[in-house]
Amino acid sequence: MFPLFAIDMASGQLLDVNRASELLTGYDRAELIGMSYQLLFPENERSSLRTTLLTVSTPAVLKDLYIQTKTMQLIPVEVSLATTFENQGSYQLIGSFRNLQTIADTECELAAKKWELSAYASAALALSQASSAEELMQLVCEALTHEHRYVLAWVGIAENTADKRVRIAAGSGCSKNYLTDLSVSWAENSPWGQGPTGLAIRSGLTQMMKDAETSPGFTPWSKKAKQENIRASVAVPFKYQHDQHGALTVYSSEPETFGKTMLELFEHLAGEIAHGLNKFAQNAVIDSERQQREAAQLNLSNALGAAIRAMAKTMENRDPYTSGHQDRVSVIACGIAQRLGWSSDRLQALQMAAVVHDIGKIAIPIEILTKPKRLSDAEFLLMSEHPYTGYTILKDIPFPWPVAEIVYQHHEKIDGSGYPRGLQGNEILPEARVLAIADIVEAMASYRPYRQALGIEKALHEIELLAGKQLDAEYVAVCARMFRDENFALPLPDHL
Repeated sequence: MFPLFAIDMASGQLLDVNRASELLTGYDRAELIGMSYQLLFPENERSSLRTTLLTVSTPAVLKDLYIQTKTMQLIPVEVSLATTFENQGSYQLIGSFRNLQTIADTECELAAKKWELSAYASAALALSQASSAEELMQLVCEALTHEHRYVLAWVGIAENTADKRVRIAAGSGCSKNYLTDLSVSWAENSPWGQGPTGLAIRSGLTQMMKDAETSPGFTPWSKKAKQENIRASVAVPFKYQHDQHGALTVYSSEPETFGKTMLELFEHLAGEIAHGLNKFAQNAVIDSERQQREAAQLNLSNALGAAIRAMAKTMENRDPYTSGHQDRVSVIACGIAQRLGWSSDRLQALQMAAVVHDIGKIAIPIEILTKPKRLSDAEFLLMSEHPYTGYTILKDIPFPWPVAEIVYQHHEKIDGSGYPRGLQGNEILPEARVLAIADIVEAMASYRPYRQALGIEKALHEIELLAGKQLDAEYVAVCARMFRDENFALPLPDHL
């Protein structure tokens, strides 16, 4: 819900507000009604704001403003204004606030989830494609450092030498020079054994170092760590071949970096490294190798699915009007694909694409996304860029399927009338053709704040009118049978 307000133009008093305005400003409704709207803004903004409001003749968006809360906190906002109107002899103005700090936080969260998603996907490929133990460990390290969120990842193997040395088996990251001539031990009585990696191997427990500059056991490495911009680390132990030990250690350039989600990811990957080392060491038969690799990839694919849904939810939290839309489109699209006899791998690709097909709308202003009227030519042009924006967000994530391209094509039509590239016929991926049908059906059948739900039957009638012209006729027929003959039903939207 967005903060809404109504102003009497003659007096400048607030006539009404909603609950979201109370939460944003810190005032309750009784305090806000009758208050001058200017008191909600810093004193240096009030004069120019009043001049602007008195001259508003068309809907407008005011930028670079701050709300001054009851506790005198300043919050960056955009103010969207409707046209002034007359009501019982007085002129009134309705507007809304857009909390830019919340938007910025959401976009930071989206960036973090994109990294997690990319790390999951890269690690899945590493675990399924590695042909040796060394390659397996190296690929996992590279997966964790390929976007420089973490400056270094390395795998250490405990050796049964007199000094209990930890051998560097693999490493990657922009701070990889830290590993040059690095001395690490897992011996209890050695100063080189008191760091995170040695302690993890010796104790069998994950070791987190919050800050290299204040951790006493890290003193032997602190100077070199500072030179390589290392501040925090987590070391996760693993065991293989019954009595062999090692650790996956990851470093960050910021103190106190590692949260619960990341620890779970590292622990899962350390376990998979152990499984991989066991597999290669035992020289398992080819079929057994393949099954274990596929099992490891399936586990990470499930994590990938969870991460991509979190990514989609982050975007949907920005636009509550379409909350759940992508999930319901996914249900319809996968229902069609199952009846077409598509493989489980292909279904997974379609599901992945469906739950993030509108991720590109993160770049569209909220007032355009929720506009209850026909978009202007300029607004439609901006809206039509969201498939390409989604493609740019997803294209560098190493999915095993063409997820980014499916998202890019989901508004294309087989007669070439779609956007953004005007593709025709078989130039459009089958997955994108199915997704286009599911998108139309869900949008028409579901409630929107500016209209009631039109219902499934009207949605099916619409796609049947477009069958063979803009939409794939075979896929339309399957969709119609699915709803009419099989009583296929969608889950209820979240807001009901």
